[in-house]
Amino acid sequence: MSAGPDRRRSAVRRLGALAVAVALAATVPGFASAQVDTAAAEQAAREIQAARDRANAASQAMFDAESALDELSLAIVDAERELATVEAQADSMRSNLEAGAQRAFANSGATNPLFVDLDDANDSITADRQASVARGSASVELDDFDAVMDEVDAKRTDLERRQNATAAAREQYEQLKQVAENEVVELTRIEEQRLQDEQVRIALERERQRRLEQERAAAAAAAASAASASRNVAAPSGGGAAAPAPASGSSNGATPAPAPAPAPAPAPAPAPAPPSPPPSNAGSGIVCPVAGPHAFADTWGAPRSGGRSHEGVDMMASRGTPLVAVESGYAQFKTTRLGGNSVWVNGASGTRYFYAHLSAWEGSSRNVSRGEVIGYVGATGNTSANHLHFEVHPGGGRAVNPYPYVRAVC
Repeated sequence: MSAGPDRRRSAVRRLGALAVAVALAATVPGFASAQVDTAAAEQAAREIQAARDRANAASQAMFDAESALDELSLAIVDAERELATVEAQADSMRSNLEAGAQRAFANSGATNPLFVDLDDANDSITADRQASVARGSASVELDDFDAVMDEVDAKRTDLERRQNATAAAREQYEQLKQVAENEVVELTRIEEQRLQDEQVRIALERERQRRLEQERAAAAAAAASAASASRNVAAPSGGGAAAPAPASGSSNGATPAPAPAPAPAPAPAPAPAPPSPPPSNAGSGIVCPVAGPHAFADTWGAPRSGGRSHEGVDMMASRGTPLVAVESGYAQFKTTRLGGNSVWVNGASGTRYFYAHLSAWEGSSRNVSRGEVIGYVGATGNTSANHLHFEVHPGGGRAVNPYPYVRAVC
């Protein structure tokens, strides 16, 4: 009979605890969001990752269009140079023909010599006058001049075609740039809404690591497949042709000479070394250079105006997004013609990092710690899109592809 009151008191205590939990959830900031269930967090992480994928794809398309535009611009420079060369040749031939024509008229004793329009020479110069020009030691023949003028026309047509293609490519680039910028804006909106909860952050990082592992496994499998294919090609195909059997008899009874021994099979070529893993983080590791929503594309080696080759990774973000030192070291601020507002971070590990196109710097040249803000995303220098151009120089030497660096930490 004494168990009844105890059970009632226990039930009252449980109800009281539940009431306190409900009250705490309603009054303590962040308590309710911390209770987001795993499924909801994973769904939010998938939505964020999908937005990142769209932004990355749009950025890649935009920067690919920029590379195509630069290639067309380089081709125009070449076409203009070729046209100028052949036009100079035509001008020289025209001058020689005009001089020869004047000498021919002067030697003929004619008064008021006519000056021939050599662009329409076949219609305006008779066969006798052409022969006279030739006898007057003209350095070129009209047929040669006509051929050069045909080449001039062809070069002009080619240049116009390239100029039209470049105009179309520029229009496409502007459209893709707008799409990429819109995707970055949408990504920013989604991340600001969904990344407030720690469980979502954890789920997103778990998804990012899962993708990295898949990419590493795929790269390893591709390397192993390439090595196996190389070994199969180099290995002998399975025994040479059989030596012909000696004749069963001979009219003179001579013993046939033995067949020569087959040549030894060539040694198989060594398998190619598997691709090197992503570059090391130069010691203690780096952090993502863009401290905010961003998208990036693998543009290493892409052609650039002036015949240059791209030596960085392009990371799109909204103008004013903070940029941070990827590792501790010394930050040196400077302005360059191509990079605009730029920063060199001389890392404590010996690796140097280059940031370009900043809208503004944070402070001045100084010692910085990893993750410290050093500037903000912009579009200064030789660009029209808000983004960070980021380079990695191990040991302070030549640039290496920075895409694996940022892919691992951003």
